[in-house]
Parts: sequence; structure tokens; C-alpha cells
Amino acid sequence: MFIDDLAIQDTAIPQPLRPPGQQVFARRAERLRSLAHGHAMADFLRCCADIAHAQQACHDRLAEQAVNSTACLRDMLTQLHNTLGPVLGDASHSAVHCLLAMDDDTLQALALTLRAGTAAANPALQAGLPLLGAALQVQAVISARQRDLSRLQHSESAHCPVCHAPPVASLLRRGDSGHAVRYACCSQCASEWHVTRVKCLGCGNTRELQYRSLALHDSEPAAPNHKQPHQHRAVHEAECCDSCHGELKMVSTLLDAQAEPFADDLASLMLDMLAGEAGYGRIGVNPYFIAGQA
Repeated sequence: MFIDDLAIQDTAIPQPLRPPGQQVFARRAERLRSLAHGHAMADFLRCCADIAHAQQACHDRLAEQAVNSTACLRDMLTQLHNTLGPVLGDASHSAVHCLLAMDDDTLQALALTLRAGTAAANPALQAGLPLLGAALQVQAVISARQRDLSRLQHSESAHCPVCHAPPVASLLRRGDSGHAVRYACCSQCASEWHVTRVKCLGCGNTRELQYRSLALHDSEPAAPNHKQPHQHRAVHEAECCDSCHGELKMVSTLLDAQAEPFADDLASLMLDMLAGEAGYGRIGVNPYFIAGQA
């Protein structure tokens, strides 16, 4: 357990913003390896754990430097590629070489597209997107940790108040008197911002919401209980909005203290597929898995 990520989860008054921990990628790698045991997607989760481990090394090397440049992004991508070389396939090596051969403007344009969760138009680049996404995350985390977040204005936006990226998922932490406090977690810098517990981040709807879990996918969702609207039945649930038909994963640290939004989102992709079959579109963006790359 990495204390810097978990020590402030029991605060009585919700913090508007929570910065990413210094060991954010190491903790993610640990969680991914734990979730891989006996999982149907074990190889994929272990691969993502290797990427997260390499991200932590890259973060530690560059943590004190100014990183907001395309040249620095290119350096991070090169370092990750060199570190992960032995475990990457030929398609990944070829795709990364194509990415590194791009001029700065083209690489930056692709990075902006990837931040939004959109796959590359060129299929030859798909296998390199996880590493480019990993480099973007390292860049964003370092930048966020160098900023004074207390000066930022908090709002319940659908995008991160620190770097303006979309969320990967929302996270339930223990708050005052044991009640759940909800945060949206940024898909890039891993900062968390406080949001209303029952609210669609896509459209702001607070009424026409359903909470679905893998444990209940063979049965009809329970009728809404207005006296206990926040009662969850699983570590991973999909908040499905009947107004905009968006779906965002909700991960509970109350039910599993080791839960980590990126890792747990990847381990529950089947839940997104089931929500999709029911007509809901995924709102969250996870740079380790961009639709179209599989």
C-alpha cells in the first residue's frame, strides 16, 4: 500500500481537489498485477502493469524538470519504448518508430486526439497508442504535481480542472461519518475532483440514473431507493444515464481499499460491454485501452 495515495481518504470535509500521489504509477502497477490473478484478461493486465512500472521510472527521472513540451513528450515516449522493448511485439515497435518519426506538430495533434479517447486514423499507429498515452500521463502527472492546486477553481465539470482532460472513472472514498464521497479521476494527470454522488458527469442529470454491476447483469436492475440512493452492491459499477445514454464506471474504495481507478476500470471492461449492449455509451477514457486498438 502506498500511503501518500490513501492517507487522506477519511477526511470529514471533502477536499475539492486531490493531487496525484508521488507513487501513483507504482501503486497502479501493483493493483494491475493483483487483479490479473485468475482474470480472463490476465496477459493484458500484466502488460499494462509493465507499462505503469515503466511510467513510474520515467516519472522519477523527470519529476523535477519542466515537461510541458512536445520534445519532452518525445523523450518520455523514447524512454518508455526502450524500457519496455523486450515485452513489446513487432507491431508495437513499428508503430512507436512511426510516432517518433513524426514532426512536432503532427505528434502533438495526435496526442490531443488521444487525450479525448479517439483512436488514430492510421491503423499502423494503433499498437503504439498505449505507449503514447503512457507518455502523456507521465507528462500530465508531473505537471499537476508541480502546480499549486489550491489556486484552481473547483467545479463539478465533466473535465479535469487541472489539465482539462476527461475522467477515466469516478471513485468512492470514505468521508464524514463513514458516508461515501465521490471524486472524478482525471484520465491524464490522475488528479481527483469532488463531484455529487448521484449525478451524470456527461449531462448533469441527477434523476434518470441506473447502477449496473456484473453481479446483476443477468437480472433487472433494482428499483431506485430514494432513501438510500448511494448504496452500491459491487466494487465496480456502471452509472448509466437514461437522459444522455452515457455510462461512467464507479469504483468503490469502501468495498476494496486497494481499488485504483485506472486498473479497476481495465479489469471491468466487460461491464462497459454489457452497458453498451443496453444502449449506453462509455464516457470514461482510459489511455491504456483506446477503442479500436484491440
